[in-house]
Amino acid sequence: MGAARLFLSLAILLPFAASAAENLPTTMDPPPQRSQAEAGDKAPETSPPADEAAEDLPAAMTPPQPRPQKQAAGEAPGTTPLPSEEASCRQRLRALGVAFEEAPPIAEPQGCMAPHPVTVSRLSATVALQPPAVLTCAMAEASARFVRDHAAPLAERTFASKLATLEQASAFVCRPRHGTQKLSEHAFANALDWSALVLADGTRIEVRAHDEKKEPRESALLAGIRKAACGPFSTVLGPGSDADHADHFHFDLATRRNPFCQ
Repeated sequence: MGAARLFLSLAILLPFAASAAENLPTTMDPPPQRSQAEAGDKAPETSPPADEAAEDLPAAMTPPQPRPQKQAAGEAPGTTPLPSEEASCRQRLRALGVAFEEAPPIAEPQGCMAPHPVTVSRLSATVALQPPAVLTCAMAEASARFVRDHAAPLAERTFASKLATLEQASAFVCRPRHGTQKLSEHAFANALDWSALVLADGTRIEVRAHDEKKEPRESALLAGIRKAACGPFSTVLGPGSDADHADHFHFDLATRRNPFCQ
């Protein structure tokens, strides 16, 4: 009796079980993923692509510029190095208190030349040169030494006032000597013409013939300067030498066996 009931129950349930099996999906779909917002998780950081990272790298460093070569004392920027004697001469000018600037090299078709001239505006810390003169360094040095050692002390001793300004009438001029075809020492920036001396108290002594009785101090000062110049300069001319030098002293450093002084 019990076996009969069991058999009857299985007969009833088997059709329902087969139908349920037919309705099951063949494969299971994966569960839907939650969004980042729903999950509350922070998005993982990712590295930039290699090409983007390369753009952020610094460019190749520019090599440092070469240091400019050190120029000799007295040498104008951008010029070729001065000969050693010219450089040494400029150091001596500074030691004497001479105020100067480098001047452009002189090379004229007529033959006038001065490879390394200077423009001088003061012969010492206390004596101005007006107007400024273009001279060789050697002539500038000789003039500065002569003023320091002779002209300035003579002026102060004679007039009891210091020499303040030396007025010049000619320095570099590309021209021949008067009445000849030979170039003057002025054509080589190797000469300086003095026209007047101005003292600190304003006294102005012109270079010309002065009456010894009426102008004894002027006459004595100019005579003293003229005498002292023969030796420091190789050529000394002035009032009384000729008509061309009636109103100035001419001093130069021409190459001579013996000084020429008139």
